[in-house]
Amino acid sequence: MSNPKEKAEELYCKYDALFKAPFKKHQDLKQCALIAVDEILNSNPHIYIEIGGSDCRGDWSYKEAQSNQLYWQEVKQEIEKL
Repeated sequence: MSNPKEKAEELYCKYDALFKAPFKKHQDLKQCALIAVDEILNSNPHIYIEIGGSDCRGDWSYKEAQSNQLYWQEVKQEIEKL
């Protein structure tokens, strides 16, 4: 997985490629990327990521779920800096 800054730039560039001048504006592209990240953050706030395989009970890692949320919050902050 890319770091938050790289992911922010990747999302921005994907939206940049969709719009043609004179219709594209920096703020609009940022807003599209921010909406995408908000959708990820709000789609399922209780997503758990399995790490290193599950134990015999199939437990998921709460720590990793927090890490995933933190990653996307950091991506959002990096988009805002663009």
